[in-house]
Amino acid sequence: MQQTILIVEDSIINQKLLAKIFIKQNYQVLIAGSGEESLEIVKHTLPDLIVLDIILPGINGFTTCEYLKKDVNTSDIPVVFISSLDSTRDKLEGFETGGVDYITKPFEPAEVIARIATHLRIHQLQHKLEEKNQLLLLEKQKSQNLLYNVLPKSVGMELLKTGECAPQLFTETTVCFVDIIGFTAASSAMAPEVILQELNEIFTAFDRITLKNSCERMKTIGDAFLFVCGVPVSNENHTENVARAAFEMVDFLKARNHTAAHIWQLRVGMHSGPLVGGVVGTEKYLYDIFGDTVNIAARMEELAQPMQVNVSSASYELLKNTFVFSDGERVEMKGKGQQMIYTLRSVL
Repeated sequence: MQQTILIVEDSIINQKLLAKIFIKQNYQVLIAGSGEESLEIVKHTLPDLIVLDIILPGINGFTTCEYLKKDVNTSDIPVVFISSLDSTRDKLEGFETGGVDYITKPFEPAEVIARIATHLRIHQLQHKLEEKNQLLLLEKQKSQNLLYNVLPKSVGMELLKTGECAPQLFTETTVCFVDIIGFTAASSAMAPEVILQELNEIFTAFDRITLKNSCERMKTIGDAFLFVCGVPVSNENHTENVARAAFEMVDFLKARNHTAAHIWQLRVGMHSGPLVGGVVGTEKYLYDIFGDTVNIAARMEELAQPMQVNVSSASYELLKNTFVFSDGERVEMKGKGQQMIYTLRSVL
């Protein structure tokens, strides 16, 4: 692509001489007889390089260069000063105002050509480097966003900052399991795209509900949805947030069943207590939660009736002044012996 050089020179002889040199090298040439004229030209046509005399009618070359460098549209255009002024002070001022080179008159055409070609090449390389840096930033942002979608944001930020995420004990949490009843059996008669569409629609709604209620989705396990509050960020209302989210999920599915082609029901179980949270894996990251609290929440879900939310005695104690419950029922829980369970009915 033909490159453009703007010559800013009040001498007609020097204008013609420089233009002849540059045109012979296949550059496109623009000419301005003053600093003011050059500033008007660059408003409409941005050159690839400016050859700028210092002694000009009106504003001088130093002032012209300062104006160019202050304008975001022209600040990165390389400016090569060409002048009969050859003192060290003049050269220093030329570089201080933003010039990339300083050629003294009378000049050797071969030297001018070589210097101009060098600065144009450097300018091109800088542009390519900036473009690559922008692409790298975009890719970095995509990677960060992907990590934040896979992991809780605070965990992702810690991984990006330190390269690791230490496991933590969280003492005040509430865990909830939501299971779509009979989905596995029913899905055997469905087309794969229908199965995915059903799960995607339901789980996308559940994601919105968890986010709205300050909860964190941990993972989906087939047709089960696991979420928690109090991990990885503590929340004093963890049990209430989970209970409200669970209610909203049941209400969502009830409303969806009125119009959807496929009718589904849920079982929901929740339990409050301590657990450990941490990142599992080094090639594929997964933030997971471990401990009895998770296991008991899963048992609560297994014992729930369709479209009901089962609550452990630990969660009940934290919610009994805010929600209405059914009478407690003592059940035998695998690995835990006799346990009291309650069913959430409504908010007080």
